[in-house]
Amino acid sequence: GLMDRIHGVNLSGWFIPEPWVTPSLFAATGATNETELQTVMGSVAYNERIRQHYETFITEDDFRRMAAIGFNAVRLPVPWHAFGSQGESEVYISAVDYIDRTFEWARKFGMRVLLDLATVPGGQGDSNNSKSTPESVADWHSSTNGRHIALSTLDQLASRYGMHSELMGIELLDSPIMSVRTGLFHTSNGIPSHYLRNFYRDAYEIVRLHMPETKMIVFSASGHPAAWKRFMSGSKYKNVCMDIHLYRYRDDMALDITTPRGLSSAIARNRRLIDEAASAGFPAIVGEWSGAAVFTNASITPEGRSAFERVFISSQMASFTKARGWFFQTWKTEKRIAAWDARVALGTLERAMLE
Repeated sequence: GLMDRIHGVNLSGWFIPEPWVTPSLFAATGATNETELQTVMGSVAYNERIRQHYETFITEDDFRRMAAIGFNAVRLPVPWHAFGSQGESEVYISAVDYIDRTFEWARKFGMRVLLDLATVPGGQGDSNNSKSTPESVADWHSSTNGRHIALSTLDQLASRYGMHSELMGIELLDSPIMSVRTGLFHTSNGIPSHYLRNFYRDAYEIVRLHMPETKMIVFSASGHPAAWKRFMSGSKYKNVCMDIHLYRYRDDMALDITTPRGLSSAIARNRRLIDEAASAGFPAIVGEWSGAAVFTNASITPEGRSAFERVFISSQMASFTKARGWFFQTWKTEKRIAAWDARVALGTLERAMLE
């Protein structure tokens, strides 16, 4: 039913290539993201390579394996050019045939799909980024037609997939950096909150035209669940859910999880953020989380580390009980990175933990 708990995985790095997921795509190019990769390779070679990547990275066999482990959903990040795009400098091929396949495979293996608009022209930053790495630019809100393109992509996604029974819902934007007050006279860099609020309201109307109220509309907490009190509180807004990303390895609050205090504070923080969403008036889903954590103890062995990661993973799952469910980040990485690759991190968990 509608309220079945979500035990899902992200399909990151498929439609939006990312170096940590598929280093081979980026090897020897010097590029660190999709745009740079296209510039280095040139449109023709790039699109040939991307078509091959779309074709091979996720297949029906992946869905068979996800279902066998006990996952019941996927979160599918798609770019603003999911339907293809021809610009002056760049040409993007359409990913629609592959999104169609995702729905076929989901139907075949009894899984559901959360579509997630994960990029916008001009960049939205990403509130998962750490303070120590330079943030990607968040100037989508000041680009001339960025908003129009984002709404138009959501419109196309909803009109094509809104009635599919496998569709769980649509996430309107993936974790944009929101500008927040940091003092009396200072606000942090990012997208103004009133801009995001207006965008989400407009996107809600557009998506609901094509998608019944049984399907969720999801917006990002942007790292600040408490900032959304009194948002979309009118009766016309139905089945709206807040996405919280819970990462524990790159912010100021991260403590070494090999210490009892580090572990309990990470878990308490998960619970607190999910409660903040509820008190702002929204059910929460944990759209991204992982086993990655801080290990300051240099003498810890690889076996010891993986034992701690397993404890951390099962403790985190237990902390998500008040959320509608979760999506692990991510299903697969080329290098099988233990804390980030669900096949490694969750593949050996007892089925009972997922039920």
